[in-house]
Amino acid sequence: MGKGLALILSYLIGGTLFGEVIAVISRVDLRKKGSGNPGATNVYRILGPVFGILVLIGDTLKGIAGTLVGSWLGLPELAPWCGLAVITGHNWPLQFKFQGGKGVATSLGTIIVLVPETLYIITPLWLLTLILSGYVSLASLVAAFALPWSCLILYPGEPKLLIYTALAGALAIIRHRSNIERIINGTENRLFRKKAKGDGE
Repeated sequence: MGKGLALILSYLIGGTLFGEVIAVISRVDLRKKGSGNPGATNVYRILGPVFGILVLIGDTLKGIAGTLVGSWLGLPELAPWCGLAVITGHNWPLQFKFQGGKGVATSLGTIIVLVPETLYIITPLWLLTLILSGYVSLASLVAAFALPWSCLILYPGEPKLLIYTALAGALAIIRHRSNIERIINGTENRLFRKKAKGDGE
């Protein structure tokens, strides 16, 4: 009972989309603007850097809180699974008819709790890819792919963490399928240049 409750609570926390909160405050329907995505990148493009950063911080903190639910309920061994639950809740939230974000900021929150040392590898890779390509989506894909390998190197002998990072990376890649298509077709938006069409985080 306690385990199921922890996972459900983590999932529901994940479904609290800070982009939607900002949209209500700003009276802007993000679902009909830009990429139609409630993530930080689309908020940045539509409403500017202040709101984009607020969504990034909010979704990251949500990932941290969702991952810690098991520990708060006296079940710290559930932390990797609570981390996956909060990411799943963000990506496919019950509260918003399963139409959520792409989970990058929320995944970052789970990483901070579970495998923080991997950030020494994936953060430089993310930044380098963004600088060289201008694509937030490609930078996120590179980081997602590198996450389980970083865990394997830095957290040897931790099978639960390896499974968590492999699944978290896979979820991020799955959510970026449309971005991959646009990168291949040359129609993906770059971070600092607006186009009429395209998708962000």
